[in-house]
Amino acid sequence: MNNWPKFLPDPTSCARGFALSISFWLIVSLLWPNAYYYSYGFSRRYWYTMRSSDFQAVITFAWLCQILLFAFYHWGLTKLAEWVEIRRHNQQPPTVSAWQHWREGVIAFLTLPAAIVMGIPAISIFMLPVNRSSGALIALILGTALASAYLYHFRFAKLLKIILKFLGIFYADLLKIFELLLVPVVTGTPFFLLTIATAQILPKQLLPLTTFFLVVCVLLSAIVGYAALQYWSAHLVNWAAMWWPAESPGHSRIQARKAWKHNTTATSQSFVRHTTSWHLAANDATNLICLNLIASVLGVIGFLLFGESSEWSETQEEILGSAVALVWVALWHFWGWPREVEIARGKPEAKKSQSSAKKKRSPNSNSAPPNPVEQELNQLKATTGMNRMKSVRRSTQPTPEIADWYVFRSGEAKGPYTKLQLWEIQEITARTKVRRGEAEWQRAGEIPELGSYLTQK
Repeated sequence: MNNWPKFLPDPTSCARGFALSISFWLIVSLLWPNAYYYSYGFSRRYWYTMRSSDFQAVITFAWLCQILLFAFYHWGLTKLAEWVEIRRHNQQPPTVSAWQHWREGVIAFLTLPAAIVMGIPAISIFMLPVNRSSGALIALILGTALASAYLYHFRFAKLLKIILKFLGIFYADLLKIFELLLVPVVTGTPFFLLTIATAQILPKQLLPLTTFFLVVCVLLSAIVGYAALQYWSAHLVNWAAMWWPAESPGHSRIQARKAWKHNTTATSQSFVRHTTSWHLAANDATNLICLNLIASVLGVIGFLLFGESSEWSETQEEILGSAVALVWVALWHFWGWPREVEIARGKPEAKKSQSSAKKKRSPNSNSAPPNPVEQELNQLKATTGMNRMKSVRRSTQPTPEIADWYVFRSGEAKGPYTKLQLWEIQEITARTKVRRGEAEWQRAGEIPELGSYLTQK
């Protein structure tokens, strides 16, 4: 495979591309009423009454089927590879998690739309000599398969993952902004209703004071609402960390969140005494105040640019609204969220002390042990009453350790490594699967000699 041309898809990419194209277009051809009635010569009355939603439903159904089909394909190929490995080497291969199967389905699901769009030129070329519907189906399959093979070959899924991760961060920040704005509306509704009910009773001279108390009450109720959300979110994360599969995406992140001070103290403290929840609520309230100030400033800028708000066009309102939303998201992402993480994790001094202690306990100590012969001579001199002891010299540097350890990561064995490299490079934990030489795979926590080389995460 090293001599395979870089501009041509490898056999694995071609196989995946053809499987994706055939699976999709065959399902569409079987379920689309036009193809069914036209191909088999039945009544065409249904074709004239067919709604466009029928075609959209067929396309959507065939698209969703790729997740299940490719998960099944990957599972079947994995079982076949395990059977071959057992027969050839008489050894049980490493187990593949269920997420690895579903991951192939998700990749196929995301690759298919891009493959159809990019395969339009190839489909058009294959369509030129076609005069029948069966030939059109073959042209669709070949054009989409060619584009899919190239997308698999150039790792389109990795690029798509980067894009989706960026969009996920953006939408997560946007949802947090909606939460900051929605909580005061929900918790402050009773105070709004009380103000409206008593507006006719109170004199107009007390209107400024009433408005001031209303704003204060809404802000205080919002802080209580934020604290309640933060407190119960800690319980939700702790509950999810108990059953979240170890090989599934997000497992390491949710376990890290569980180790935060905010989550560890939530199990032993009540809502009223949970100080980190109130600190996080104060951070949310601070961001809420900043958001309102920014909206006011941008509103003034909009007034200077466009005039009265009643005179603004729809385009001007959309421009100003988009500017406000982007500034709010940037404020939360670069200032609000780092501050929230700092509060939830705990004091940074404690983290630094832990890291320094870890360095002191690091097995990366290449100093040679004391010479046992000179130690024994000093002990004999001490028993005979001699006061002059010879300084114990270090023994010669021990022979370097043989790298014969392997780590099972991302469905494949990586190595070989020394025990020190397992700790420094791979950062193994107690749950990491390792083996020595050709031995069976084991959890690193089950091997006593690796006890001091485990990374606590």
